[in-house]
Amino acid sequence: MSDAPAPSRPGDVPDTSEPLRLLLVDDDEVDRLMVQRLLRQGGIAAEVVEATTGAEALAHLGAQSFDIILLDFLLPGEDGLQVLRSLGRRGTRSPIIVLTGQGNEQTAVDLMKAGASDYLSKTKLTAEHLGQSLRQALRLHLAQQQHRALAEALPQIVWTSGPDGRPDYLNQRWYDYTGLRDRRASDEGPHELLLARDVLQAEDIPRCLGRWSESRESGTAFECEGRIRRHADGAYRWHLIQALPLRNAHGRIIQWLGTCTDIDDQKRAAETLSFLAEASTMLTASLEMSVTLERLAALILPRLGDWCAVYLLEDDGPVRQAMVAHADPSRVPLLKELHRAFPPSTTAQRGIAQVLRTGEAELEHELTDEHLREALGPVEALGPDGQFQPGSWLVVPLWAQRRVFGVLQVCASRSGRRYTARDLELVQELARRAEIAIDNARLFEMAKAEHLIAEQANRAKDEFLAAVSHELRTPLMAMLGWTRMLRTGQLAPEKHARALEAVERNTQVQTQLIEDLLDVSRIITGKLRLEIRPVNPGDCIEAALDSVRHAAEAKGVTLQFDRPQDLGSIHGDADRIQQMVWNLLSNAIKFTPKGGQVAVRLRQAEGHVLIVVDDTGQGIPRGYLSQIFERFWQVDGSSTRKHGGLGLGLAIVRHLTDLHGGTIEAFSEGEGQGTRFTLTLPLAKPTTGKVELPLPSTARLDVPHLPMTVLQGLHVLVVDDEPDARELLSAVLESRGAVVFTAASAHEGFEKLRLFRPQVVLSDIGMPGEDGYSLLRRLRALPDDQGGQTPAIALTAFARMEDRTRALLAGFQMHVPKPIDPAELVSVLATLTGRNLRSDERRRGTSA
Repeated sequence: MSDAPAPSRPGDVPDTSEPLRLLLVDDDEVDRLMVQRLLRQGGIAAEVVEATTGAEALAHLGAQSFDIILLDFLLPGEDGLQVLRSLGRRGTRSPIIVLTGQGNEQTAVDLMKAGASDYLSKTKLTAEHLGQSLRQALRLHLAQQQHRALAEALPQIVWTSGPDGRPDYLNQRWYDYTGLRDRRASDEGPHELLLARDVLQAEDIPRCLGRWSESRESGTAFECEGRIRRHADGAYRWHLIQALPLRNAHGRIIQWLGTCTDIDDQKRAAETLSFLAEASTMLTASLEMSVTLERLAALILPRLGDWCAVYLLEDDGPVRQAMVAHADPSRVPLLKELHRAFPPSTTAQRGIAQVLRTGEAELEHELTDEHLREALGPVEALGPDGQFQPGSWLVVPLWAQRRVFGVLQVCASRSGRRYTARDLELVQELARRAEIAIDNARLFEMAKAEHLIAEQANRAKDEFLAAVSHELRTPLMAMLGWTRMLRTGQLAPEKHARALEAVERNTQVQTQLIEDLLDVSRIITGKLRLEIRPVNPGDCIEAALDSVRHAAEAKGVTLQFDRPQDLGSIHGDADRIQQMVWNLLSNAIKFTPKGGQVAVRLRQAEGHVLIVVDDTGQGIPRGYLSQIFERFWQVDGSSTRKHGGLGLGLAIVRHLTDLHGGTIEAFSEGEGQGTRFTLTLPLAKPTTGKVELPLPSTARLDVPHLPMTVLQGLHVLVVDDEPDARELLSAVLESRGAVVFTAASAHEGFEKLRLFRPQVVLSDIGMPGEDGYSLLRRLRALPDDQGGQTPAIALTAFARMEDRTRALLAGFQMHVPKPIDPAELVSVLATLTGRNLRSDERRRGTSA
């Protein structure tokens, strides 16, 4: 309320070239005359139109416009507030000054909020006060007109409201942007709430209106961020909504001037940077694949989509769904089942397969059933209610080392959002961070797997070495114990035979262990070779049975062999087939208790030979049947196991079977139910003509019974750096009548060779300084008349296939691996020198 005059300024005085058009609304004639007198006293030229009621005033306003309105607060049947509201609903833009003879500060505040420009008390009204109020109202009105003209010219939303917060002006930009019609406030509710509901996103309304209410009550500037709907595309874009209060000379708020500035690009850019920074931190915080994918899903849902998935391209394998997540976790199992039932088609021209092939991202703004059917298969499988049918999706590639190793798929439901190029850019940026984290996690998993394999290999090596040590030490203990008792004379004469038998038996056990280890080494290196020839499988089985018969009788196990007549032959290595059957029989006898039975059946079926070995032993748990043919594997590998061995026999059988083009199977009803092994080998195809049998290139021959004097007079040179070996060989050969010369080195051997001219040279390979190969090269370099073609046998502990081949290529006639049976050594020498004249001699060559 104006109580004192304010100093006037040039421009405060209205233009007096034309009189003001003034509407005076007052039911008291005396007061109307007083106002006209004060106007004249103040020198204000005015054309006054009088009205005594609010209805009359509205009628005048309908007929013409006025520069200013003077309104009495008390009118017949209504007060100034009612008239002000009526004028406001009519859209009157003329400034209104309220005159009253009563009232207080609260009344003034209410009037100003209702739209009054000023409030003057009639009891204190003077020409000066009236003139000042008129000039101020006109000045403010002029400023408002200028502001509105400027607001209409700005490409920005501009609005004003009265002191009560009701919007009274919105520029054309507002209506163009929101698509709303120009409408005036009503008494039905707060107009700002109606506007907010029309254009603001629902979740922003409480926050923005709350701050607006606080600013009006405190009189401070208003500022808030909210999303306003754009009519053109229905998009909600972020705006900075601001308003400043305009006050009169007495400090009262007479109007709010506001703007809405589009900050969506800046807001989203800042949010995107913050989001990507958070994503980088989250995705690089762990090297665990599961944790990385879980965090990726948390970043995407529900911010970027309703469900998402990561698909990885395995090496030489199908596309694997590494992660799938849904905003509703209960739907994840169904999504996994859908992928299992309908994996991505490798030929699809859309979706996952297409992105994997091309490495180019795919944006589908609006997915149709045709698109889905092409990319995913039957649309009906995505749920009868369409709950898994995406309405829009983004599929972006994941790169590592210049190749696509997977894709990230983000989907929106049919009733939800539709992706744009901006969404694609954001997901691609996220994918760039995710691909680094996922690739690091993949490398970490590979490193962990390799580390685990290395640990398992080390553990297996340690366990294997422990088992080898145990199995080799066991026969060594018996051999060492019995020989020491024999040497020291602590053993009674009647027990000498038993001691020698034990030493021989344990030597054979240790020899077999070494042979198995060598076979496994050849298998691993791929150097195991077969000497293929027509073989009668029945003979091989008979030989294997003869080898194990003593062990079976000692344990009280009965052996049976069902051998049919006129069974065809097979192409194979006779020694290896015998070894396969021997291993199966030894294994069966080992695990069959006293009084049990081991049966062998030989059958022919559909071009194959079946060798079936059945036992009544302890059986094999069904869960272990798939593992028994693995190297070093045993059902009981503990230190308390009942049966020894290295776990190599069955592994060797399987590999030899594969080399023969056959199969080996094991079956058992379970523990205590016995075991059945079925060895299947293909029959030999009929051939015409004579079959050439290769000569044995190794000196493993059946040992015929030879007379004690079979080597009588044969001059043999033995070259070995081990004194015990020389002494043993000399004793064996001299006992059969041979004349033996010995040498402790290759150099000494060459000198004695030239001196004594032996008929046969028996030489070790590995010797210090000069080995057996060097000795033989020097021997073969001699003229024939000086012994250059003297037959030579390599007797060595180097028993690999390549050692045997190298010895034969170097010029040795035979390769004999250590240890060797004395009778076998005699037979080898007799055969090589033509002293073994038995026509029925059977040769057999076993690889080293």
